[in-house]
Amino acid sequence: MTSRSERFDEAIKKVSEAKSEIEALRDELQEWLDNMPENLQGSERADTLREAIDELEEIISSLEDVEGKTVEFPGMYG
Repeated sequence: MTSRSERFDEAIKKVSEAKSEIEALRDELQEWLDNMPENLQGSERADTLREAIDELEEIISSLEDVEGKTVEFPGMYG
């Protein structure tokens, strides 16, 4: 049987993995935006990219807050 601490550690690991994937998505969108021709920088597509990048940044920030958390679980006896 897996302890609560081990389950929590595994959940934090999954959060870190999710954060890495979301960072990769953000980087892909940023590269797309950076390589967009100048005449399209003010387009609706560019605005949508900026909004998506901002939303991903917010999610990354929230996940960073979770990554730093710890929980001390009480023992069964004692």
